[in-house]
Amino acid sequence: MRYRRNTTLLLFLLMCGGSVLCWVFYVAVANSGPYLNSAHGNSSYGVKRASAGFPSGYTQGLCAHCHEQHASIDGAEPEPKVGAGGPDKYELFKGLFASQSDMFCYECHKSIGSIQQGAALLQYNYSRMAGNDTNACPNGIMEAFQFVDDAGNLSLNCSSISGSSHFLEDIRSFLSKQSWGFGSSVENIDPCSGCHNPHMAQRDSHIPGDRGWTVSRPSQHSTDNNAWGLWGDNIPTAAERMSNYAPPPLYQAPCRYPFSTSCTSFEPDGSSTSDGSNLFDTVNFCLDCHIQEIRESTGGASAIDWTANGDIHGWALPQTCCDKGDKRPPYNNAGGNYVLSCLDCHEPHGSPNEYLLRQEVNGIQIPNFAPHRYYEFCRACHRALSTKHTGHIPDPEPSLDCRGCHSHGVNNYPEPLGCETCPGTGVKTF
Repeated sequence: MRYRRNTTLLLFLLMCGGSVLCWVFYVAVANSGPYLNSAHGNSSYGVKRASAGFPSGYTQGLCAHCHEQHASIDGAEPEPKVGAGGPDKYELFKGLFASQSDMFCYECHKSIGSIQQGAALLQYNYSRMAGNDTNACPNGIMEAFQFVDDAGNLSLNCSSISGSSHFLEDIRSFLSKQSWGFGSSVENIDPCSGCHNPHMAQRDSHIPGDRGWTVSRPSQHSTDNNAWGLWGDNIPTAAERMSNYAPPPLYQAPCRYPFSTSCTSFEPDGSSTSDGSNLFDTVNFCLDCHIQEIRESTGGASAIDWTANGDIHGWALPQTCCDKGDKRPPYNNAGGNYVLSCLDCHEPHGSPNEYLLRQEVNGIQIPNFAPHRYYEFCRACHRALSTKHTGHIPDPEPSLDCRGCHSHGVNNYPEPLGCETCPGTGVKTF
C-alpha cells in the first residue's frame, strides 16, 4: 500500500507538471515538519557528511547525510561503514549503539575525526559553553562520555582520577521500562534520544539574543518527532524556563567566568539577563529520570528531593540560624531564597569530577578534585566555609571529606556534627 500510494503521488505530480498547487490539493503529502528549523536541518550549518564514497554535491541539511534509504548510495556503501553491510536501524549509515565508546551520534559529535563538514560543532562542556570557562578537556561530546568505560567503570580521561559520565547503557535500559513511547526493546533506543529530539533540536549557541533550545523532555516523548516538542521554547508563557520559579523561590543565574567583585555577565549566554528566562527548566527536565532510582557511572545516583521539604538548593527555605553572610555574589542578598538549576553545578554529559560536577561554578574555575573533596567547589558560592563550622568541628580544608555530612536532600544524610545544638533551633545548616 505504501508503494502504491507513493506511485500515485508521483503520477499526480507528473500530471500537474510539478506545480506547487499539486502539493496544496494532494492532502496526503508528507511534510518536513520542524526539521528545517533544527540544527541538523539548517541550510547553513546543518548535517553534511564528508566521507569517502559519499556524494559531495548533497546539500547541507539533507536527510541523506544521516539516512541511506536503500542501505547504500549509488549502489555502494560509503564510509564510515564500507563493506559492513546493512541496512541499519532507521536507515542510518551506521549501527545505532554499540557501547559507551561506539555509537552513531559520535560520528559527528566528536572533536577529532568527525565526518561533519563545514563549521565546527559547538561541543564543549556546559562549563565552557555557558560558563565561559577556558578548560580544554573534554572538548567534544564523545570525550565527555569517556570518563567511564564500556562497562561503566571509571576510565582515565583528561588526567582525571574521579571523573563521571552518564552511563548510556543504563539510560537505554531505563527508557525501555517507562511508558514514554521509546519502546520496550533497548536495541531500538539511541540513548541520546532520551533527551534530544534529533529532528527538532536547535543549536545552543550561548550568544545573547540567539538562543536555541536543544532538549526535549523524555516523559513527553512521542514516536512522532513532529509532536515531541522542544523543552523551554514555549512563548510567550515561558512556563518551561527557570524564570517560572519566581517568586518564591527566585532563580538567580550564576556569574560567568571570570568572577569579579560583582556580576554583570551571567550564564548561560553572557548577557545581563539573570532571571532564568533564557534557560530551560532543568529541574523538571532532569527529575523525569532522577526522581526515580537510575544508576549513574559513579554508582547509585538516588532520587533528588527538590521540594520545600527537600534540598536547600531547591525549594527548601534558607536556614537563617547559621547563614553568616558567607555567600558570594550574586547570592549574597540577605534572606534571599534561591532555587538552583541542575546545570549550575552539574554537567549533562560527563565531567573530570565525580557526580558530573562542573569544572567552573559561579565564575570560579574548580581544580579537578579527589572523591568527596568539595572544598574548592563549594567555595565558588560559599566563600568563607569556616564560618559554617565555628565551634563544633575543625575548619574545612581541601583534604576533608565533605560527603561525610553533606548530600542532596535534608533528609538523606547523617545529621552534621554539632548542628543539633545550633543556637535556638535544631535545623541543619548547609
